[in-house]
Amino acid sequence: MPEAKNNPNGRRYLIGFSIVGCLLLILFFAFINFTTGTHFPWFIFPSFAVLWWPLITIFHDRRSINILALIGSVVIIASLTITNLIVTPSNIWFHYIIFAVIWWPLSKFFTKPGAVKGYSVAGAAVTIIFLTLTNYLESPAYLWAPLTYFPVLMWPAGTLLGNRLGKLSTAVCGCLTGILYYVAMNILLFPGFPWAIFPVYALLWWPLAIAFTRRRHFLLFSVTGTFISAVFFIAVNIITTPHSIWAVYPIFALAWWPISMYYFSYRRQKINAEIM
Repeated sequence: MPEAKNNPNGRRYLIGFSIVGCLLLILFFAFINFTTGTHFPWFIFPSFAVLWWPLITIFHDRRSINILALIGSVVIIASLTITNLIVTPSNIWFHYIIFAVIWWPLSKFFTKPGAVKGYSVAGAAVTIIFLTLTNYLESPAYLWAPLTYFPVLMWPAGTLLGNRLGKLSTAVCGCLTGILYYVAMNILLFPGFPWAIFPVYALLWWPLAIAFTRRRHFLLFSVTGTFISAVFFIAVNIITTPHSIWAVYPIFALAWWPISMYYFSYRRQKINAEIM
């Protein structure tokens, strides 16, 4: 067998044998299926498994691994899509398989170090298409897919920005963009309850962390973070349960953050500086 693999004629023999053997097996499964009086086309399922024999024989080396990933993913997607349409046509689930399998050829085609930006763009596009299709197929009356677009798009945005992602100006622009996006989603898609305060609260930590930690202003960071968190919990308390005051409990717990920073970090540094 090793001599056949190194010999071009032997390699063609192995390829031809695998193709002919694959076709004969598929015909055999089809013959058994239809001669036994079974109306269910079960021969399709083992046929897709047999197809991997010639595929591995033809595309076994490293030079053609990308082609194997592409054709192999098509075979897997086609087999499970047909299975879905035949076995459970009322329950469409093959798009989950497509989303999972498509990362195989994507990871192979974007293997070079300089291709990480293209990989992030392609991966974000695939993810958005998958989420949109899932929303349309499973819950078309509830448009939730646009809520996921912003965090998904932050992946290619981060790779394209590179080192600029850690700058305060970038963080401020990204934070404002996210706030405007979710406020618009709140007003246009899901009005009534001001749920946008939750992603807004999360987004505010991005520029805050860069603004204070880069300059090692940890005490000021803790004070500002505690203040923003206190405003957030008070707003949630007023909006959700105005007749039950509970915001004081998380605010009391958060108050220990700046107190600890003052006495165990800032104050200690001041004392050490005076001693020196």
